[in-house]
Amino acid sequence: MKNIRLFLILGAVLFCFNPLIGSDKLNMFIGYNRFLDKNKNTILLLDYQIPYENLTFLAKNNGYFAELNVKVKITETDSIFLEHEINDIIGVKNKADTSNRQKSYLNRLSFNLNKPFYTIQFSALDINSQKNCFYEFHIETLPPKSLLSDIELNSEVRPDTSQYLVKFKRNNVLYRSEPSILFNKSLNDYIYLYLEIYNWNSTPETCLLNLSLEKDSLIARDEYFDFQPGPGSESINLKIPLKDLNPGFYTGTVVLQSSERIEERNIEFCVIEEQEEVFCLFANPDEEYELIRIFLGNKMPSDWSKMNQDTKKKYITQFWRDMAYSTNRSVQSIMDLVQKRIDYANRNFSHFKQGWTSDMGRIYIRNGAPDDIQRDTSSDESHFVRKDYQIWKYASGKKPVYLFIDIQMNGNYRLIYVENDELEASNPDWMRYVGADFDTSKLDN
Repeated sequence: MKNIRLFLILGAVLFCFNPLIGSDKLNMFIGYNRFLDKNKNTILLLDYQIPYENLTFLAKNNGYFAELNVKVKITETDSIFLEHEINDIIGVKNKADTSNRQKSYLNRLSFNLNKPFYTIQFSALDINSQKNCFYEFHIETLPPKSLLSDIELNSEVRPDTSQYLVKFKRNNVLYRSEPSILFNKSLNDYIYLYLEIYNWNSTPETCLLNLSLEKDSLIARDEYFDFQPGPGSESINLKIPLKDLNPGFYTGTVVLQSSERIEERNIEFCVIEEQEEVFCLFANPDEEYELIRIFLGNKMPSDWSKMNQDTKKKYITQFWRDMAYSTNRSVQSIMDLVQKRIDYANRNFSHFKQGWTSDMGRIYIRNGAPDDIQRDTSSDESHFVRKDYQIWKYASGKKPVYLFIDIQMNGNYRLIYVENDELEASNPDWMRYVGADFDTSKLDN
């Protein structure tokens, strides 16, 4: 891919061909590839990619939306060949995605070109922030007798018949282009190379295809393939295992050699190893397991004890991400909320154990502060001496009701009755604790 790197960060190093980094500049990636159609004219695929964190999203219509105005002007010599303008509406449901570093918006524009040289002017405007990007570059169309197309770099190639990224599909196979030329070893297993080989001869002949890569002037990969193209055009897919590559910047070539001709195309990409974020509230994953049970109940994995520490941490991290998504919050904000509830439970419900592990602590952490609390004492009709009890009621959701009783009169209230909470169960003999004359209408909500 011919790449225009407008915003490319590798660790603490900034590679930038155009000084666009600034408060009023929209940082994005642009790349293009050239292919030949059956009439030997050049098809230009212009891809652009913007990380969500670089866009400005506004809350509306039960979601978050960014709007991008894109203009492309193509000139040939001194005359305008084509002008194209589109408005991209980018919507997400979860607020956490609006600042996600690893998710991005990807789009593709396609143009048919039949002259040797063109000038491309690309501009983009974030409507919500008014940040903008402008870049101008020159391209040559592929000669009609070319043997090779450009090389398209993809982060994934897989069958897909859905409407997701339709512009990036060929014969119901998704080729997810990476204009950023950044490939994260923690997220991707391979770099996929897509190219087309053109055979304009009537007699097929065996060709030799060579893929070579270099990093820091050292050969990182050098492979040869025998290849016999059919008539017309034929697509080729090559994949490079990322596990074999160290982080850094790579350059390479794909060379096709026939009996009479040699043709090559260049590639470049960056391999990074940005470790996935780990989210947790407790240093000990087993302690966090008990916290997660408050929200998931019997949906917890049964093989937890057999998991290693890394697997446990990944499970915990995914739990917090799912929580953020389901509550329409960022991961950090939902964790901060739960931490505040834990702290409150420890201050108010601790007796012989930490308050967050008590029955009241569990309900408080899951549901927050009750909307109504009734405090009273059981009657002489119970099978025990009089006990203090509390009834907690919530006005939201399924409107759950909880009855706690201080069985040992030491402040450690136990949950004996619950309504409208599938994660909790009532004690079958709960009436024995409050007395036969207990007014059950107190539990109405």
